[in-house]
Amino acid sequence: MARALRLNIGGGWYHVTTRGTERRAVYTDDRCREYYLELLEETVERFRVKCHAYALMENHTHLVVETPEGNLSGAMQWLNGSYSMWFNRRERRVGPLLQGRFQAVLFEGRTEAWPVTRYVHLNPIRVAGLDLDKKASKAEALGWKPVSTEHLKQRRDTLRGFVWSSYPCYAGWRPTPKWLETKGVVTGTGERGLENQRAAYRKYVESVLGQNIEESPFERAASGFLLGSVPWVETMRRLLKGDRKEQKAFRHLEVRPRWAGVQKAVERVKGERWVDFRDRHGDWGRDLALYIARRRCGMTLTALAEESGMGNYYGVAQSIRRISQRLAKEAALRKALEAVVKCINIQT
Repeated sequence: MARALRLNIGGGWYHVTTRGTERRAVYTDDRCREYYLELLEETVERFRVKCHAYALMENHTHLVVETPEGNLSGAMQWLNGSYSMWFNRRERRVGPLLQGRFQAVLFEGRTEAWPVTRYVHLNPIRVAGLDLDKKASKAEALGWKPVSTEHLKQRRDTLRGFVWSSYPCYAGWRPTPKWLETKGVVTGTGERGLENQRAAYRKYVESVLGQNIEESPFERAASGFLLGSVPWVETMRRLLKGDRKEQKAFRHLEVRPRWAGVQKAVERVKGERWVDFRDRHGDWGRDLALYIARRRCGMTLTALAEESGMGNYYGVAQSIRRISQRLAKEAALRKALEAVVKCINIQT
């Protein structure tokens, strides 16, 4: 089995998630949540990490953590282990409570702090009852199902009333405990400046309640666990400890081509200009370019919609799904895929 890539970076900012085994509940009542927060406070003190945000859902947990001493693994191992033992004793159960190790995305500090913490704070309203599950969100985005005033109010009330996240502290509606670092994200200076930034943050978070929730910011993460600008990702790639032969994730951090490179490679393999085949009915060129840019280059659906001129990211998703089905059936198309990928590797 491949060893996990080490993400213990001094001064690193992380979005950390832990999930219950088989999606089972990890919090059965408020006392469970209270105790987890007590342990989180002790983790901050014991390991000298900084907790910037949290959301305790029924079967999983979201944290935004900063590690000045580069000790994320040790801190999370103690936190998760301590809580699991307490929960098992309380519930008189045996066996793993959590599904494997924690998952972590390393991101570019304050540059990405607002979208990451907004994603965490919006988790309580991403449920079917509020029409923010995936199926309802797709219908909204395509204009099939407008947001009703009632649902908008329900979403806002649920978000503001959810007490097991750090959002009320960010919004200024609840005192911030000493162990929770909100100013590092809000970045207000002075009492007046802080209040203005809190108002701006509230507006930023709640601005999406009346529309389809955007794609997760982690869709932009390089190899699924580095979120930030291209220069920052390159810096992190050099700092991370890994063995390219043994660790697949480390190999994926290598510099990847952008849309222009993919488009040029498809043109070369087809022997045609992009404008000549882009909108041709039944042609595989555009769809294959979208497929490669999504699967091999880590581009988001929204970015692909803009780059390709399609406008709607659901249209991009449909194109990728269509070409995936064709690739499973057509050997000639699979050879074209290999040729395009080879061409990209030569160029880069």
